[in-house]
Amino acid sequence: MGSILKPIAYYLLPSWGLVLYSVNNCSPLMPQVAIFSVAAMVTTTWLFHGLWQILTPPPRTEAKPSPIKARILMALLVVTAIACLVFAYQTGAQHDYIQYSKQWATILSGADPWAGTTNAYGPVHNLLAWPYNLHRLLPKALFALLLVATGSISAFTPLGDNDRTSQLQRCCLFAVFTLSPFCLITVNLYANNDILPAAAMVLALIGAVAFRSFLSRFLAGGLLALGAMTKFYPLIIAPSLLFRRRRIDWAFTSGFLGFLVFIASLAYRLWGTSNLTPLLFASSRESKHLSLFNFTRSVLNLNLDQYSTLAMLLVFIAVTWFLFKQKIDAIPGAIIVFAAVLSLYKMGSQQFFLFFFLVAPFAIRYLLATSNILTPKLMATFFIWMGFLNWYQLDYQLTCQMWEWPAKAFRQGGALPYLLISTLLAVALAERILSKDLRSADPPEATV
Repeated sequence: MGSILKPIAYYLLPSWGLVLYSVNNCSPLMPQVAIFSVAAMVTTTWLFHGLWQILTPPPRTEAKPSPIKARILMALLVVTAIACLVFAYQTGAQHDYIQYSKQWATILSGADPWAGTTNAYGPVHNLLAWPYNLHRLLPKALFALLLVATGSISAFTPLGDNDRTSQLQRCCLFAVFTLSPFCLITVNLYANNDILPAAAMVLALIGAVAFRSFLSRFLAGGLLALGAMTKFYPLIIAPSLLFRRRRIDWAFTSGFLGFLVFIASLAYRLWGTSNLTPLLFASSRESKHLSLFNFTRSVLNLNLDQYSTLAMLLVFIAVTWFLFKQKIDAIPGAIIVFAAVLSLYKMGSQQFFLFFFLVAPFAIRYLLATSNILTPKLMATFFIWMGFLNWYQLDYQLTCQMWEWPAKAFRQGGALPYLLISTLLAVALAERILSKDLRSADPPEATV
């Protein structure tokens, strides 16, 4: 067991230490901003360097690490969940969770959840008012548990295909992505409710491609609908799952539409047409953080926010059509189209990227087993992209959420390096998809 846990701790402990330090220490001033930014960059680089080393080990003659028994692995995951719960409880209500609490209090009073509140979420978010009524931090605890559960499923669930990763690699994928500073801050510290749609998207993908039975695909569709009724962005990946290899997946489609209609009908009976308020609220907000529209508005003094929806729609149609023509499978298809659309969404807040951290362990394992798309170049570019997101969130916390100068420069200008890295990743992906040597490995057909 030590041969597996030691390398993971070796690469993750610096990042965890910086996260714990950031809970009680932050500064938007120099020289602390420079020190914190460099520290966040170094720990992030070390983290993903470790993952690279473990995923691409050099040829060795010594014996492989002895595998951890299933019951011991389960015990370690339970301990991890408990540690996450303790961290979530000790840090209390922070960030958006303070606003959630006010919204849930409004719901418990019997008032309209969207009237006169900052509630920009779907009806499933409103249901958390009842666990909140039992304890004010119970929804936050549920978020922390859902993070560990989803990450565990992503890293350790059977693929349904030949899994080419070792147990050490699967454990490392779980630890680096699920327990990264990005996830610990987004979910365990801030308790952003994006864990609900992100987890729903990941579990829907896994249920649809790994198990393939009619029931699993039907339930996967229901999960995606559940996520879409929390926040609407899971709808972006729906076409990748509704149409598989140019065929309609009727099991997934029936589950998705059935649950969607049921939840929407129930919400209409409870709150009427107020359910549409989140759509109007989202369109009225200013661009933020990693959105290119935030950069043009904040730095260039050119407000193009009103074009965000049109740009997203055009990119969604173009990328979806390209993936459809190339017969790209659901896993890479969902990741590519969501990343493309999100890059042009004016609300470029960090929590929207949580999906990529949760799906990464499964996606890497699945693509290694079913295709040769993951070349070293593409993997390295993907790690740089994920590393930037991790650095940005960690630096955001260390610099008191980048509200004051000089830290505010990252809030206004962060979209520029993000756009550059995203472009490099998009080019690398396009090269692989269009390359002649890409093996189009069709997974076994689903059972209708």
